[in-house]
Amino acid sequence: MAQRDLGEYLARISQNKVNRRSFLAASGLVGTSAFLAACSSSGSSGGASAAPAASAAPAASAAPAGDIEDSLFMYNWSEYINPDNIETYKAEFGVNTFQYDIFSNNEELIAKLQGGASGYDIAAPTAEYVPGMVEEGFLAKLDLSRIPNQKYIDPAFLGLDWDPTNEYQLPKDFGTTGILYREKLTGKPVESWRELYDLTLGEFSGKTVFVDSMGDVFVMPLKMLGYSLNSVDKAELEEARKILLDLAPHILSLDSDTYQVKLSSEEAALCLGWTGPLLELRANPDTADTAYSVPTEGSLFWLDTWVMMADAPHPNASYAWLDYIHRPEIQALETEYNGYATPSSEARKLVSQELLDDPAIFPPESVMPLLEGAVDTSGNNQRLDIWAEFKQKIGS
Repeated sequence: MAQRDLGEYLARISQNKVNRRSFLAASGLVGTSAFLAACSSSGSSGGASAAPAASAAPAASAAPAGDIEDSLFMYNWSEYINPDNIETYKAEFGVNTFQYDIFSNNEELIAKLQGGASGYDIAAPTAEYVPGMVEEGFLAKLDLSRIPNQKYIDPAFLGLDWDPTNEYQLPKDFGTTGILYREKLTGKPVESWRELYDLTLGEFSGKTVFVDSMGDVFVMPLKMLGYSLNSVDKAELEEARKILLDLAPHILSLDSDTYQVKLSSEEAALCLGWTGPLLELRANPDTADTAYSVPTEGSLFWLDTWVMMADAPHPNASYAWLDYIHRPEIQALETEYNGYATPSSEARKLVSQELLDDPAIFPPESVMPLLEGAVDTSGNNQRLDIWAEFKQKIGS
């Protein structure tokens, strides 16, 4: 789509922030402590785990430049970086230990930080969560002079209300929430939330996966009903609750990390999810029928970001990473690997035309009117209660 139109759209959806009160609620610390226990473990591709620490201190300024440390500890979504880029970074900068712990949703990230976890250098929250992380003192201000490659970021993604002075976050990737499906199993495209609902209750009962992300899952019933995905209206949420509870016994699992495996094995035919696994699935002749749609009723547009933790133990390695990952050629490799759109103008020149023309990866102008950005609903107790009830009834 045109840069001007994208800029206007991003400016509009970024006007909503997550404040400290709702940030606490999102973490599960308002009304429950059980969520923390559920978030006590994570995947890793490195050495020592991050150690708990005392409550967060005020946000730190950028550390002075110095020798690049030999370690980097990252907290990120599953399979969200090209492994070849990690290895190249390690070799170039002498980073021997690259720890990669994973979270399944933003709530899990927040809960771990609120619970006192420390020792991470870099994380990748979704943009609307950054203001709350700043207020809580979890993030360091970025010294952009140490990230010269940020000049390649499309101006449409800068100066947004989530971070109007570009001090705390660097855009990472953007995309949508929609429907992944195996067309050889469904026999036809699945292009609406209503179709997903009917197929899950019917022919594909027990063969539908939802990502384990409250904000993304609420999109389906609310948009299916014609409401805003950010609704906090009691009556509208009660209608959404009925839909989710209808679906729950027919859902195979909530899975943000390995849903592509279930689609590949045909254990699942449908998934409420993201485009990340799409490229790999389509590249395999056995799963080339995998398709993705932005539902006709509308869906969510999201922007993920890079942030540096206030107590980052390896600040120089962190700055090296943030600058490295925004090299245009590295950004292009990221998009080619993870199936999400890059915010880098220069990188887009290096991405294959096939991907640039793929409406699942780079939403076309015609799709943008269907999309809505997330606003601050994380402190809504009714939503939290519905989510807990829904999860309890999955597959029952």
